[in-house]
Amino acid sequence: DQVYGFTSDQEAEQAVARIMRFTGLPQNFTIMAANVPNAAAVIREGKRLILYNQAFMERVKRTTNTDWAAISILAHEIGHHLSGHTLEAGGSRPETELQADKFSGFTLFKMEASLEDAQAAMESMVSEGGSATHPPRSARLAAIANGWMEARDQTKRTTPNESLPENDTPPERQPIVDEPEEDIPPPDPAPGLTIVARCTFHDGSASFLTSTGEIYTNYMGTTISIGRRVPSQQPGIAWFYVVQSSDPTVQYYLNIMGLSGTTYAVDDDGVIWGQNAWGQPVQMGYVTYQR
Repeated sequence: DQVYGFTSDQEAEQAVARIMRFTGLPQNFTIMAANVPNAAAVIREGKRLILYNQAFMERVKRTTNTDWAAISILAHEIGHHLSGHTLEAGGSRPETELQADKFSGFTLFKMEASLEDAQAAMESMVSEGGSATHPPRSARLAAIANGWMEARDQTKRTTPNESLPENDTPPERQPIVDEPEEDIPPPDPAPGLTIVARCTFHDGSASFLTSTGEIYTNYMGTTISIGRRVPSQQPGIAWFYVVQSSDPTVQYYLNIMGLSGTTYAVDDDGVIWGQNAWGQPVQMGYVTYQR
């Protein structure tokens, strides 16, 4: 069927920006309201899109009585893009749906949702019976729980002095989409490396420059190298931020996201510059140097 896209609402845009902030990667897809049954991650004419039905999202929020339900659905679709599922032929498959469900659970823990809230949409909106393209509800709830608990366990290992409440879930907090974003903790690079600057992008993602010129970020609780600093000979440009990784697995995902080889210019004032679709320079973020 023909799909028609419309301008997305501000709440959805801000929710996606918050989700992407916890991946450590810049957002390189477009979110659009569309005449789809619920939500979908697709590629159209070479462009990565997340499509969602506004009436469906409103129904999800009314049925579950929590904003987390709609956020979990968007996180699921983002998981499809980040995992490269939209580049594979054949459409939905049970194994890729479970991978996206796990990503949703992992991310919602990072966003401080309870396990109950992370599973709310799946619990209320999906039938128990599976199909050739989607697993049964019980399997999908288990995948969300697996991702949520994996993120919880990583947090326990990295913050040993902080304990969870007795019910083993973080405090429930309804998301306020326009609230000030929490600070992103710096990654823990290899021993001997020192963080000398933070690169903050306008979509909320952040990465960190080390003394050796490597650029690291946090991705799903793991420190990964995603780029390097390249000196500049151009007047007014201090250095270039080149997205590239020597790790084959990381490089694979950078290729999937269309980010590999992307180069940003950092000017003498610390402003990060990129290009829009028409090749015009646009401000992407800023660099804060350690003192």
